Amino acid sequence: MAMANNKTHCFTCNKEKITFRCEGCSKRFCFMDLAEHKQILNDELNHIINNYDQFKQTINERKQNPSLIKQINQWETNSIEIIQQKARDCREIAIKSSQTFIYDIEKKFNNLSEQIKEIHKENEFNEIELNYLKNQLIEVTQELNNLSKISIQQDSQLFINEISIISSIKKSKFTFSLSKLHQ
Repeated sequence: MAMANNKTHCFTCNKEKITFRCEGCSKRFCFMDLAEHKQILNDELNHIINNYDQFKQTINERKQNPSLIKQINQWETNSIEIIQQKARDCREIAIKSSQTFIYDIEKKFNNLSEQIKEIHKENEFNEIELNYLKNQLIEVTQELNNLSKISIQQDSQLFINEISIISSIKKSKFTFSLSKLHQ
């Protein structure tokens, strides 16, 4: 009885041997080369797994410390510094203006006080002079009470550069099913 010849050529060594068909690539391999082919496939799978892990790590890093948030935080810090500097400048101007304003009123008041002392000392005065002194005192008092000569003016134009988020990302549907590959 003759033995049936089940031998075909191996894809790798090209020798006529008993071969086994790989379902993935449909090539036939001898037992030794099939093991090597399986190892190559395992190496490729491990490479894909490493790429997957690296990608996953990149996603986690971006979740924890995204550069857009850093940029927004930097904009906020810069804007606050600009506002604080402007506020310091305005405070300084307000203090100097108020001091100058009060100094001028105090000067007028002291001048008026000297006139009153002089009139009182000489004891020579009449209704016209008394009305003049009274009106001057009222005027200086009103000036002191009317600090509206110094006020804040707000500009309607933007003082801080405004930022906004612009995204050109379109949501895509990405569905991957391993079961579709085996059909």
